[in-house]
Amino acid sequence: MGNMSNEIGINNLRDLGGKRTSENKTLKKGLFLRCAAPTVWNEQVKTQMVALKKPIMIDFRGVQEEKNNPSQIPKDFLSKRVHLPIEPKVTDLLRELNEVDRSKKTEIEKIFQQAYRKYTIENIGTFEEFFKILFDNPDSTIMFHCTAGKDRTGFASALILSLFGVANETIIDDYLLSNKTYKPTQKVKGEVQKIGIKQLLRVDESWLNAGLEEFSERVGNIKDFCTKIIDGENRLKEYLDYCQNLGEQTYVDNGEI
Repeated sequence: MGNMSNEIGINNLRDLGGKRTSENKTLKKGLFLRCAAPTVWNEQVKTQMVALKKPIMIDFRGVQEEKNNPSQIPKDFLSKRVHLPIEPKVTDLLRELNEVDRSKKTEIEKIFQQAYRKYTIENIGTFEEFFKILFDNPDSTIMFHCTAGKDRTGFASALILSLFGVANETIIDDYLLSNKTYKPTQKVKGEVQKIGIKQLLRVDESWLNAGLEEFSERVGNIKDFCTKIIDGENRLKEYLDYCQNLGEQTYVDNGEI
């Protein structure tokens, strides 16, 4: 099918399926799709959305972000659309960046790490709602996004993969893939160039690790967190089993579906 980001115009789009889980099974394809905000609608997008059989679309963008650039996917092509806003805190981030020596990469990295920790702390309830939707809709494609599909979306992807016991190296690889598959618009590139902080267009392993560490400190193990949400270990096991295939991993994650 080729690279969906190019083919259908949805930026930074990929399937989490095909990855080997802790039980030596593989995560089913077509269940969890991550992407940037779907701000394009054309015949290619229409064809792909028809193939997805009315996915549930979850939007992590902040209230103003969503209002400024609403999704272009018509509601007829979705079973439902859910807005779970995680405010980006860009203003706070830029203020802190302006207060440090930008020539010192370690100082900039610390600020991004702290940003991940902060929105993790502030959005535990949001992630509870996110997993409730997953658990209540095991037969549906869950298509989730923020603006660029790399930070908030990348963190949510890491939580899903962690729940299934996917190897940490694989989780990091999927997260870092956005450094190749995210294609910022010329407008975004220009805005970032004015600010002078190229890290705004990228992701870094240390940022994700900081967020996951904070998540673990706040709520404990991801399986314990989800056991409470789904109300029981047996129900969680049934869900996890349902979302996996038997057999060895044959899928190579290169940003294509």
